Formats: sequence, structure tokens, C-alpha cells
Amino acid sequence: MEHLTLSRPAPDLAVVQLRGAGRVNLMSYAMLEELWRVANDLQSDRAVRVVIVTGSEQAFSAGMNLRQKEVSEFESYSIEERLQIHSIGARACKAWEDLHAVTIGAIEGYCIGGGLAFASALDYRVASSMATLSAPELRHGMNMSWQSVPRLVALVGPAKARRLIMLAEQVAAADALAWGLVDVVCDPGAALASAEAEAQRFLAMPAAPLRMTKQAINQAAGALSHAASYMDLEQYVLCQSTQAHRDSIDAFTGRS
Repeated sequence: MEHLTLSRPAPDLAVVQLRGAGRVNLMSYAMLEELWRVANDLQSDRAVRVVIVTGSEQAFSAGMNLRQKEVSEFESYSIEERLQIHSIGARACKAWEDLHAVTIGAIEGYCIGGGLAFASALDYRVASSMATLSAPELRHGMNMSWQSVPRLVALVGPAKARRLIMLAEQVAAADALAWGLVDVVCDPGAALASAEAEAQRFLAMPAAPLRMTKQAINQAAGALSHAASYMDLEQYVLCQSTQAHRDSIDAFTGRS
């Protein structure tokens, strides 16, 4: 793998590190493909009971790299090609959400956009006190996709989801804890160690009841998630046709 590192500190514990572009650990379509494949591999490994996902020391991930050709030169692709390319985000998140193992995000620094969308598909989130979480997609002329809106609403409720997504507010770690967006706040630089400690708490629970309870909670929280978000991929492709999106991409890539 080029964009992820997988390690096994113990037979029942796996750690996946996001290795994205630049200082803020930007995601790519290649990384999402690897995340989807790794989720399927982990699902078939009966020994794995907890999986931790971490990023770099500076950022869990500040979202998708807007300089990727698939984003910056989207007009060169047909509608059908765009739908196929961008579908991997939702597929990767769903594969991680459906893992039998408990999943924990260890968040340092920025957790923004696609990084937040992916983190919301995990079961549990540990954040450094210096972490910042936000969903700035609307500012860039995009909708929040990857079927993440229902997950975020389930975590923080509709009122705070409006502030998070519709107003693109940045949320500091302490507020994210109060909102329910993260579950534990730790000292700077200690997110992975804190996530490992939380992993041990989950591993101390009986395996079968833990697995069944995770599934029950996910079903209760997300029973209508697909119905509410199944068209967000098509909405994203539609948003690409707006001038607001084109202006934002041009400004990011320096073409304005």
C-alpha cells in the first residue's frame, strides 16, 4: 500500500495510518481505494476485534486534495465517469462502518471535510485537545457527501449539524466533546496512545455481545441513513456545475 500503513500490535488489534499528501495529510482517490480494500481484508480476519485509524502528527486528514486531476479537471470527465470516480468515498466509509471490529479514530490536528466524513463512519473518536474539526464543503460550492450527513446528525443532532455543515463552523476539541462529535479528548500528541488505551477497554468486553451491540447501535442510529443520503453522489456531481465550485477550485489551485 502506498497511502496507508497497517500494523498489528496484537493479534486482536490493528492500527491503520493514513499517509496522505502534504503537511495536512490530504486524502486521494487512491487512498480511498486502499481504505476500502483494507476494510474488506480486516472484515475477513476473524482475530481482529478493534481497529485504530490514525493520521500524521499534524493532521488526521484535512480532507481531499483538490489538486487531484479528478477534482481540479472534473470537466474532462463525463457524468458517468464522475459518478464512478467519486463513488469510492461512500463505499470506503460504508465498508468501515460495517466492520465487525470496533473502530477508533485517533485525531491529531485537523480533521476536515473528507477526513471528518471518514471519521464519522468510525465507532469512536479520540481527539487531541488541539484538534480542529470542520466540514467546509459548502464554502467550496460542494455538498457534504459520502453519505456522511446522517452520520453527523446522529452524532450531534440536527441543530449542531446545521452549524457544522450549513455554516461550516470550525469546532475545537472541547466543543466537539460536548457536542458528541468526539468521545475522548487527550493531551496534544497523545491521541494514538489514548486510542490504544480505549481499545483495551473494548477488548476487555466479551467479544460476541460487543459485536452484536455495535451492530444494534448502528442500525438504531442509521436506520434511515441510506434513504436520506443515497443521492448525495449525484448532488455532488450537480454541485460541480456551479460557478461557486469552479471559483473555489481555481482559487485553491492558483488559477484564479
